[in-house]
Amino acid sequence: MKKIIFTALLFMGLATAGFSQDRPQREKKTPEERAQLMTDHLAKKLSLSDKQKSEIYKINLDRAKEMDKSMAKTSAERKQAFEQQKKQFEASDEKINKVLTDDQKKTYAELKAQRMEKMKAHKGDFRKKGRSKKADASEKEG
Repeated sequence: MKKIIFTALLFMGLATAGFSQDRPQREKKTPEERAQLMTDHLAKKLSLSDKQKSEIYKINLDRAKEMDKSMAKTSAERKQAFEQQKKQFEASDEKINKVLTDDQKKTYAELKAQRMEKMKAHKGDFRKKGRSKKADASEKEG
């Protein structure tokens, strides 16, 4: 009986170890790479001119560098860092809007709205996955 239990535990452990290694590690990009990706995305969606691309790249690069600085902070400073990131995004959005034409501003606003919806949906999925059985049971009762 002990051999059967031991064998079953061994197989479960091996299966768990195998599944945990299947997930590919995400490559961390430099601020320059992230800024270029953001700029290319906007250029494609907004039909930016070369001058607009270079100005928006500089804005995105500043934003990416600030994000790196704030992510390096300790967990105690994270809330404060989050507030700084939020202000940085607002400031860079204002700068980007100054570079864009009126039509591009409308499209940019739509892109931001779509991104917010996507983030809200992702946040909802994350919360559903992390819920406890107790929370689910109490909802069913109520």
